[in-house]
Amino acid sequence: MDERETTDDRLPVVDLGPEPTQPPRLERKYRYLILEPAVLLIFFAWNVSSAVFANQIVYQTCTGAFGKNKSLCDQLGTENETEEIQQLEKAIQPYSANILMAKSLVESIIPALGSMFIGPWSDRYGRKPVIVSCFTGAFLTYAIVALISFLSMYYTINPWYYVLASITTALSGGTCALITGVFCYIADVTVEKTRATKMAIVEAAVFTGLLAGTLSSSYILRWTNGTTVFAIAAGAVFLGLMYIIFYIEESIKPNELSETNNRARELFRLDLVSELMQTCFKRRPNYDRLIIWLVILALAANIFAMDGSQTVFLLFLRERFEWTVKDYSYYDASAIVFMIIGNTAGLYVIRKLFNPSVTVLAALGYCCYAINSTIQALASEPWHLYMGTAICFMKGIAGPMSRAVISNTAPPNDIGKIFSLTTSIESITPLFSAPLYTFVYKSTLAWYPGAFNLITATVYFTCACLMIFAKIFQSMYQTTTYTSIN
Repeated sequence: MDERETTDDRLPVVDLGPEPTQPPRLERKYRYLILEPAVLLIFFAWNVSSAVFANQIVYQTCTGAFGKNKSLCDQLGTENETEEIQQLEKAIQPYSANILMAKSLVESIIPALGSMFIGPWSDRYGRKPVIVSCFTGAFLTYAIVALISFLSMYYTINPWYYVLASITTALSGGTCALITGVFCYIADVTVEKTRATKMAIVEAAVFTGLLAGTLSSSYILRWTNGTTVFAIAAGAVFLGLMYIIFYIEESIKPNELSETNNRARELFRLDLVSELMQTCFKRRPNYDRLIIWLVILALAANIFAMDGSQTVFLLFLRERFEWTVKDYSYYDASAIVFMIIGNTAGLYVIRKLFNPSVTVLAALGYCCYAINSTIQALASEPWHLYMGTAICFMKGIAGPMSRAVISNTAPPNDIGKIFSLTTSIESITPLFSAPLYTFVYKSTLAWYPGAFNLITATVYFTCACLMIFAKIFQSMYQTTTYTSIN
């Protein structure tokens, strides 16, 4: 239901009325664009560098860790690998997978601890500082990676130094803190009627940035080198940071901001964590607490599968189909195009024709993820992967629709805290998924390198079931309310 009703043992049902809107000035300013340009830029940076980064890790593992000469290592990942190069690739991949796993853990451990404080702190001191911090950390990480890559052109450098570059991202909150800040900001400046659509548009901006990065990555690498790719990523994040600093205004009303001389010190107050826990676990009417926790578990499982799969997916494609960075770029680009279509045109058509709830839409998105992962596990030809992305073009709506369920269920002053706990749990999941997926991939590499996709499919199917349960409890509340009214 769009409007929530509150019941009590002693009081009749009371209509709370429409949700209060934001100040007219912010509504006018953000009618067309809110955080979309900055979000597009940072995810462009992520995808323009991700495949190149994995390629760079493999190359420097060959030269720095295995001590092979550069001419031999240059042949890794090319279209015409000899038998000798293929055997070298098999030897290097497990070592490279360990480095990528370590990077994922570094970017997860500190944010997992810090995310507990971010939501309550942003409720008091604003969303903008959180977003600025995330962009600053990402900019420094890409700049450091570019520097290490540049030095590796003249010196033999151990690839483990790349893990150190991830520390700045981790200290600034990481991707999960960024997601918390962005979606809290969207919730602040939108009303319930338009919130799900706005969140889907932000997610479409994410996919557009990923698409632009994917399409340009292999060409930039071919025309220049890895160092230039990482420098371009750093520049894109810097532009996004400037957009936020000079265009985005604080969404928390000035009279609601707490005044203090040391906001950084206030970030680590333990009473903020206590406040967060009380908010997330307190009793709520109409199954709301249960619904919120079902969605939180689905979002956490989503990150578990996504991050774990991302750790080894490119290695899987190199081993199973002998794909180069260029091949992967084409595939990733097509997948993102279909997700953009699903997040915009597909979402519009389905809501227009069937008018499903955001909970049902989230379940549909997770089902698409499960089907796509199953196809990837069973794929024997590259075209099977493309078929999976075409069939499952609605999978991109899972995340924004899940967050829309939370923002429509919880009162506005609780959304920041609930999103904060959600992203904290999401940050913890790679601590388990990255080692698990790495272990499974290494164990099955010789006979079934795509086995990890079956784990992913199972996790996404579980997410869909959680959202279906959430919808059932929402329907039970509606039935109870209608019966009492009748």
